[in-house]
Amino acid sequence: MIVTRTWLEEWVDLEGISTEEICRKLNAIGLEVDSVDTYRIPEKIVIGYVESCEKHPDADKLSVCQVDLGNARRQIVCGAKNVRKGLYVPVAIVGATMPNGMKIKHAKLRGVESDGMICSAGELGLPKWQDGIMELDTSIGKLEPGRELREYPLLNDDVIEIELTANRGDCLSIHGIARELSVGFGRPIKPFDFRESENHRLGIGRILQFTHQDNPPVSLLYRAIDVERLEIPVLMALRLAFIGVETERAIDAYLEYAIHTSGVILREYGFGKLAGNGEKARLTLKALPHGLGAIEANGKIVTIVGIDQDDSFKADAEEKTIFLEASYVNPELIAPVVKKERLETDPLYYRTSRGSEPDLDFGMRVLLDVLYRYAEIELYDGCSEYFKERETITLDISMEEIEALIGQPIGMSQAVNILSGLGFYIHRTEDGKIIFDVPPFRHDVLNKQDVIEEIVRIVGIDNIASKPLCFTEANRVTYDLKRYRFIRDLRLKAVAAGFFETVHYIFCDNKRLDALGLERVKEEKALLNPITSEMDGLRPNLMVTMLDSLQRNVAMSKRRIPLFEVSRVFDRERNEMFHMLLVHAGEKETASVTNAGKPEMIDFATFVKEVAAVIGTFELRQCEAKNGLMHPYQSAEILIEGESVGIVSKLHPSVAERFDLPDTYFAEIEMPKLQERHVNARAISAFTPVQRDISVVVPQNLAYTDIRKALEGVLPETVQRFFPIDRYVDESLGENMSLTLRFLISSMEKTLEENEINAIMDEVLETLQRKCQAKLR
Repeated sequence: MIVTRTWLEEWVDLEGISTEEICRKLNAIGLEVDSVDTYRIPEKIVIGYVESCEKHPDADKLSVCQVDLGNARRQIVCGAKNVRKGLYVPVAIVGATMPNGMKIKHAKLRGVESDGMICSAGELGLPKWQDGIMELDTSIGKLEPGRELREYPLLNDDVIEIELTANRGDCLSIHGIARELSVGFGRPIKPFDFRESENHRLGIGRILQFTHQDNPPVSLLYRAIDVERLEIPVLMALRLAFIGVETERAIDAYLEYAIHTSGVILREYGFGKLAGNGEKARLTLKALPHGLGAIEANGKIVTIVGIDQDDSFKADAEEKTIFLEASYVNPELIAPVVKKERLETDPLYYRTSRGSEPDLDFGMRVLLDVLYRYAEIELYDGCSEYFKERETITLDISMEEIEALIGQPIGMSQAVNILSGLGFYIHRTEDGKIIFDVPPFRHDVLNKQDVIEEIVRIVGIDNIASKPLCFTEANRVTYDLKRYRFIRDLRLKAVAAGFFETVHYIFCDNKRLDALGLERVKEEKALLNPITSEMDGLRPNLMVTMLDSLQRNVAMSKRRIPLFEVSRVFDRERNEMFHMLLVHAGEKETASVTNAGKPEMIDFATFVKEVAAVIGTFELRQCEAKNGLMHPYQSAEILIEGESVGIVSKLHPSVAERFDLPDTYFAEIEMPKLQERHVNARAISAFTPVQRDISVVVPQNLAYTDIRKALEGVLPETVQRFFPIDRYVDESLGENMSLTLRFLISSMEKTLEENEINAIMDEVLETLQRKCQAKLR
């Protein structure tokens, strides 16, 4: 948002306050000043009146002008195309030093004497808004030949650029910033009193019929004018140049000026474009299927209110009768619709989506005021309007609540003055409470905390006394603390196991999710304003974003890439979850003497051991690939005490090929399931345990999970644990395989005899034969 000091002074009294103080105050109340530019016209630049203008006798592109400088008359040779008799112009007299350092001297141009220079805006150090010399008019004050331009305050201005946060649409106007400074400096807003001419006029109903269907959530106000003369005054052109607005048509300049002043969305339409060959324009407000409102004329959509306007309905240069429109749409309604429907938008959509000024009559009066001041128009009597009432937010807040959050007492009168100055409507004060309405232009204030923040920023953080924090210590061992410690320890284990931590945005590309068969967040819960089109979704798992880090490491010629991340993921309902991802791509170890500089590639078994070094002991259960990231034949669930806590898999070959990755394995674990694991203490036998191995022949298609299920729950308590140690396949075995299991046997009461051990192993073999069709090898 760009403002100028003199523009602000039209709305708030800043006398005796320097521009530096204004900037400090803006920063103090939360409106960060990004830059300040000072424009000062040098000495000996005076107003001149061109009394005559003749062609140069020896140069087609030069003119010889006789210029009245008040107390003198000078002959000046000028090369501007727009110089002509009757203009008031800025003249640099002999002895003047221009902003670029050039000194003005007496000269002879193609044989003709020239005393001075008629200047353009750029030559005076001002922003350029027109070709040729600067044509002055009374919008900057009374024009007196010979008077120095540095004496005209409206031309010597300070331009302040303010960095606004997206939720402060109420400050996207001169009036909005003036309101903030009014409260900050304790000075009243200047009254704005525009009165229409009382001359007999035609009513707007003679030329406009405005109807509506349904009740779309928009507000509209129409006025009509007949234009006799419409030129852009110097002051308006200069201020629009200061804020970086360029317009080709005069009516656009007036609209932009009034929009920037008031914050109200304003548009214009040509009567002939809307009425066609008829005597009356007929506009119809309709509700569109997606919920917004559109204006139709002759069966065509003229504008989607607050979003886009059809330029073909704008007034032509020769159009005399023009309709003026002020509109408002709640910003919370339009952003989701524009994104979902992919609607085209015009430049005014930026203001609408951030929250424009809803006082349409105020914006229209500002526009008519500048038209009356600088143009020649006839205003039609009356208006056509449609207003959708917005629900008023009424709050009450006690002084105790304010003090509790601020940390020091604030007087009720001070709080009331701040809130009323910011536009809050105070109903009453009673029992130490303030009851008030939130102003409709403050779309960002929804609750008491927001209101207290408003009070704090006006009082000023620096004006709140520092004091020691007083509190009563409570039990701080909360779930969040336990989670923090658990995650911290897990990260340290991952680093100790040789993994490197990475951090990614939680956003991802929805197109990538579709390609990998992963579910997006539901459409109605999707991001409304994504940072970029490649970050328009929320990741359902960590591997989606880790692919980019793996690809970058490969591009940097890294041959061994063990990485991990602990962060958030989201399901379809946009519920947030914590996951941990471990991934290893490329070689299983660094090149060294022990592997002759040629380490083998990472494999499933090695990676599983690395995962176990981080999260502890677990079991694997074969599973099908659940998405396009997982390998169809090398995927398994991670089980801890029989509960699935995550998956481990080789990266699907097609994904690896797409990202140019070597063999890659990854494990993604759900942190809550890992964290909330309760460790049960188990008694340890004082007697020496015994190991026994048994080799059996079983079908090759028999999963180890099935063998475990067959044995669990039926073995004696003396069998502490068992696990496979060898698997052998040979042509002689056919469709079978040889599997060796190791059993750890121990009694809590005594050292087992050999016959007791043999009986246990016989029971194991009998169970395997009965449930798994096993044969002793």
